[in-house]
Amino acid sequence: MMSTSTAQQRGKYSEQNRLHGVPGNVYVLRNSGLKEGLVQIGLSRRSGWAKALELNRDKANIIPGSFECVFELRAQDGGGAIEAIMQALQNARCGRREQDFFEIDLHRAEAIITQCVRDADLKFQNRYRQESALREYLEKEQTQNASVEPTEPVVQNGIFKKAFSWVSKAINWMPLVVR
Repeated sequence: MMSTSTAQQRGKYSEQNRLHGVPGNVYVLRNSGLKEGLVQIGLSRRSGWAKALELNRDKANIIPGSFECVFELRAQDGGGAIEAIMQALQNARCGRREQDFFEIDLHRAEAIITQCVRDADLKFQNRYRQESALREYLEKEQTQNASVEPTEPVVQNGIFKKAFSWVSKAINWMPLVVR
C-alpha cells in the first residue's frame, strides 16, 4: 500500500503534466504566521489572491496566520512553467513536499519565476508554431494526393482503425447482387 505523501507527490507530478499547455497564474504567497523569507509558490487557474483567500477560509488548514499574495504572473503554459520553477528552486524547498514552501528572498523568487515563465511560454509558442506548420503541410499533401488519384477512405488513428479498414475492404470486395 502506498503512503499518503507518496500518493500526493505522484498526483502532483501527474497534475503538472496534465497542465502543460494550459494557461494559469503562478503565485507567491506570504504568511504572517511563518518566519520571514518563507513563501509558498504554486500554480492556479484562478488568481493568486483567490488562492490566498481559499487557504485563509480552509478550516483544515493548520498553518497559523493569514496568507497574502505578494507576486503573481500569468503563464500560457502553466504546467511547463511550474515544472521549471520547482526544478530551479528544489534546493530552497522547506517543509512537506506537497505544500510547496520555499525559503528564498522575494526578489530572487520573482526573478526566477519570471525567467521560468518566459522560457516555458517561448517553448510552448515554438511547439505550437511547429505543430501548426506540420498540420498545414499534411493537409496540403492530403488535398494534392486526393486530386491526383482516388484513394481509400482515410481512417483516423484510434481503437477501431483496423476493424473499419477490414469492413471497408470487405464491402469493396463483395460482389454486387442484382435483383
